[in-house]
Amino acid sequence: MRRDRLLVAVTLVTLLAADIHFVLLPRLKSWYHLPGESCDCRVTNGSLDTGGTILTWTMSQNFTTASTKRSSKLERLFGHPLYNIRLPELGPDELLLQREELMNYYKRKVSRWERLKKFYIETAAASNITIPDHPVTFDPEASWLQFHLGINRYALYSRDDSSVDRLLRDMQTATVISADFTQDEKALKGACDCSQVVKPSGLHLKLALKLQDFGKAMFKPMRQERHEETPENFFYFVDFQRHNAEIAAFHLDRVLDFRRVPPVAGRFVNVTGEILYITHNEELRSVFFISPANNTCFFAKCLYVCKSEYAVCGHPDLLEGSMSAYLPGLSIAPRISIPNPWIRSYSFTGREEWEVNPLYCDTVKKLYPYNSGNRLLNMIDMAVFDFLTGTEHGQAPL
Repeated sequence: MRRDRLLVAVTLVTLLAADIHFVLLPRLKSWYHLPGESCDCRVTNGSLDTGGTILTWTMSQNFTTASTKRSSKLERLFGHPLYNIRLPELGPDELLLQREELMNYYKRKVSRWERLKKFYIETAAASNITIPDHPVTFDPEASWLQFHLGINRYALYSRDDSSVDRLLRDMQTATVISADFTQDEKALKGACDCSQVVKPSGLHLKLALKLQDFGKAMFKPMRQERHEETPENFFYFVDFQRHNAEIAAFHLDRVLDFRRVPPVAGRFVNVTGEILYITHNEELRSVFFISPANNTCFFAKCLYVCKSEYAVCGHPDLLEGSMSAYLPGLSIAPRISIPNPWIRSYSFTGREEWEVNPLYCDTVKKLYPYNSGNRLLNMIDMAVFDFLTGTEHGQAPL
């Protein structure tokens, strides 16, 4: 055989052998479950040190078998040994709210709501406006109440809290009995300046929707289509608002096991029947109009998007958006906001101290309240989370 033919034959045989070894054999193993190499990563005596507190973590010996029996991908994820960390038992002082106190508070709120609703209906009737009379069905076992009762010093909810999944379903299907502007938007009344780049309350047009079981959710309507990309010349993305980013952020936070984002679900809202006809706020009623395409639209009067050109519209009435569960109000659960030391300036000129001072980090570590506990580490977690979601926060609520 000639030498050149021999080289060609050897090359072809080598390629065939490589293809069989790296492509064909792995496929055969996956098809016929042939035994292959495996890595046993089980640890029988591990521990996790978190700031002086040793948390033991128990590995599941039957992780693979248990995973295949579950239908939920989230359950399979939480069944992984990396998530199998036993947290300390929660004491009364580590819970944000006590059940009896919370129930009494909301019973008073429901009674006040019933009195005001009667007044609203009578006032609207005098103006030839009909407001539907949806009865409130206050349930002590409601999902949003159980969510509030589960908030503790470690997270907003526990990993196995079934009320979170119930709350997601309720926000998608429960009857809406009232719609209004959010409190931070109301605080801007009389101080509207649309020439400002950023408003203290954020950029989204959002509404507070009250559900029939007296739960409350913040509705952020869909503005951008899913296929739209953020223009590269936007100033800090001030004009791009994705409602589904809120939903994705909740699920990412849950997968990372931070559990610091309130539950968020998607929902189609009828802007006529579930906002316009049931709102008690005359200012909100006044911003509704019918577009030339015969769609029902509304806009905000006192936000960055405070012009009719920035209106959101149904098709012709249905509008997609995100529903975020409200946290307990400040009157029942007071809290403070601690600024992020590395907050962005949000201005065209000037730089923050952390941008010019190379010793800034050492200084922050010595300042209260960042010099005690794990607050600074939590802020670093938040910074990583914000990077993954493409957002950022200027303060951390406590």
